[in-house]
Amino acid sequence: MQLLYLIASLVFISQSLAWSQTASSSGSMQYSAEVGGLTASDAQNPFWLRANQYAITPLHGSFATVRLGLARAYKPRPDSSSGKKSRFDWGFGLCAVANAGPRAASGQPVILLPGAYVKVRYGVFELYGGNRREVAGLGDTLLTSGFVAWSGNAMPFPKIQLHTPDFVPIGFTKKLLSFRVGYAHGWLIDAYIKDSYLHQKYLYGRIGKPDWRIRVYAGLNHQVQWGGHADYLIGTPLAVNGSLSTSFQDYLSLVTGRYPDALENDRFTSFDGTNRLGNHVGSYDIAVEWSGTEHNWLLYHQHMYDDASGLALQNVPDGLIGLRYLNRSKTSSRFRFQRILLEWLSTTNQSGPTFDPAARYQGADNYFNHSQYTQGWSYRGRTLGTPFIMPRPELAPEIGNTYGGNGYYPNNRVVAWYAGATGAFRRGPTLTTRLSYSRNFGSYKQPYPQVFHQFSGLLTAQWPINYWAGTVLTTSMAVDRGDLLPASIGGFLSVKKVW
Repeated sequence: MQLLYLIASLVFISQSLAWSQTASSSGSMQYSAEVGGLTASDAQNPFWLRANQYAITPLHGSFATVRLGLARAYKPRPDSSSGKKSRFDWGFGLCAVANAGPRAASGQPVILLPGAYVKVRYGVFELYGGNRREVAGLGDTLLTSGFVAWSGNAMPFPKIQLHTPDFVPIGFTKKLLSFRVGYAHGWLIDAYIKDSYLHQKYLYGRIGKPDWRIRVYAGLNHQVQWGGHADYLIGTPLAVNGSLSTSFQDYLSLVTGRYPDALENDRFTSFDGTNRLGNHVGSYDIAVEWSGTEHNWLLYHQHMYDDASGLALQNVPDGLIGLRYLNRSKTSSRFRFQRILLEWLSTTNQSGPTFDPAARYQGADNYFNHSQYTQGWSYRGRTLGTPFIMPRPELAPEIGNTYGGNGYYPNNRVVAWYAGATGAFRRGPTLTTRLSYSRNFGSYKQPYPQVFHQFSGLLTAQWPINYWAGTVLTTSMAVDRGDLLPASIGGFLSVKKVW
């Protein structure tokens, strides 16, 4: 009852603030305020109520939430007939989340800042700094189950990035060829290993003019966690006095992905000398898009890699395959599907079951785990890549405690099927559903004695409130049933206003 009273009070306060500030908004500014709450039958909240939410939903416990946003968007660029285009512009974004519940969420602060950045645009390039919600890869960004290498599952952390937000046509090709490129440096602050960094880059190309029905995309992204120091590394052959190298020379090695010049020195041990410095994760991506007047189809594949064998395609078919249908028709009907997505994820090959340190491609890639970084490809306890490779704390206790012999990710051999859809009634709510079924095999290091099956589902309805322009009531129900996660049913309710 206390939770319900808190939600009701927050709704009233939020709406009062929203209406009092409407007059101060300008054309380039946007404000948002949302209040709500979540409750579940089990101590652990259902998978699809928390996955790909940038870690703003706690793993455990019912809670009330307040989410406030403020952003300055770029000014619309005029077309050539209406005036001179401005090459320079700036903007910012701020999103603050406050969660409160009957008991504190373990390992998660009460106040979160998943978005806090400034950005500057000059021509086709953008430079931004701060926390920004984003994903990396080719695919459907709205309904995806999570891109394999860099999804929206973990809390954003400070980055500086120079990139082209959109595809840029190459002039002499008469818009036949276009590219997107990005380069970033990040700080993994308040992590389990101190003072570690992120290197990130991507390059994508597109073949096809804007008016062509069929266009082809291809490229790759590359992320490296590097540097840092921790007490657990002291006295081990993994680091020098508990510290991992942060020299500029070694930074150049990890950027290019080449082996260091020495086997060991005063900066790193033979572990780095016989391997590439840092924790490397990324994907090769390819996609084909068909655009019609009323319909759009997108077929894509993200081939994941975790080391050299993945780069050399020794782990085929591991990765994510997706098929997205987008309905652009203006046909009036009682209910219309707007977007449908099917995805298939496989991470079971891993370049074979055997790790051979003497081989060119060593095998047993052991996705997202790492010897130096004991919590692997994660940030503040949440997976940075596909949420289907879950850290041990998210698994059912009888699974995580019994089969925990493979580091922070004991279950990284997964086959998952996923379906997502969005549709709207002509007079009524917009519905979104996410359904997933996975078969989980553990790891090559510690296979499960039998396949563990898991189903997770979500149904969300967003109801526009006609009396308050720009206000939406969101209701969600989610369920987890299977062997891998605790059985749970949960619901989320919120009111959000944008102006």
